[in-house]
Amino acid sequence: MRVCLFSLPLIFLGLGCRVSYHVGINGYSSTRQILQVPQSASIYVVTDSNAPNPFLEKEIGMKIQKLLNAKGYNTGTEQTSYYLLFDYGIDLGRTVTDTISIYHPSGYYEDPPFFAPGYTTYLPYSEVIYTRWLVLRLVDGRDYRSSQEVKPLWIGEVTSAGSSSDLRRVVNYMLIAAFEYFGKDTGRQVNEVIMEDDERVKLLTKR
Repeated sequence: MRVCLFSLPLIFLGLGCRVSYHVGINGYSSTRQILQVPQSASIYVVTDSNAPNPFLEKEIGMKIQKLLNAKGYNTGTEQTSYYLLFDYGIDLGRTVTDTISIYHPSGYYEDPPFFAPGYTTYLPYSEVIYTRWLVLRLVDGRDYRSSQEVKPLWIGEVTSAGSSSDLRRVVNYMLIAAFEYFGKDTGRQVNEVIMEDDERVKLLTKR
């Protein structure tokens, strides 16, 4: 149930609550421990030229490079120590129903004098919830170049459910969460709540 303190006009304007994104991260490493990727290592981000939207593919790839650079890794060469592959998507959505709790505060009235206690009313609503997903795979550079069977060294699975179908926007929050656990085996899904105005997202999307 959502709980917000606002008047009815604000509800219908869609205002009153700060927007946040709930992100779940599952990190897996081949050793079941933190994958030790040396700071001097180079990591090449692989993009798919046949992606349905090559512009979005390139945009996400560049943001991944920016996050790797922020961690001290070199991303500028193809003769590299590691390759990082990624996939992403969004489902068709599902409709959910719930209620919003609206609190009406108490007050004192002078004519006639009486005290009105506070009370709560409930406003039903329905919305479409989308599941967005992102998968990162880090592989050994020599294995990738030799065309052998490539076994991932680390996999990061990221999911986020919410009312926005704008994957281009939401993926920014998913990337931020993913790189908080880059190379780590989380042992279970870790949940993060990232506010819409998070400074890390502002830096990631800055041109």
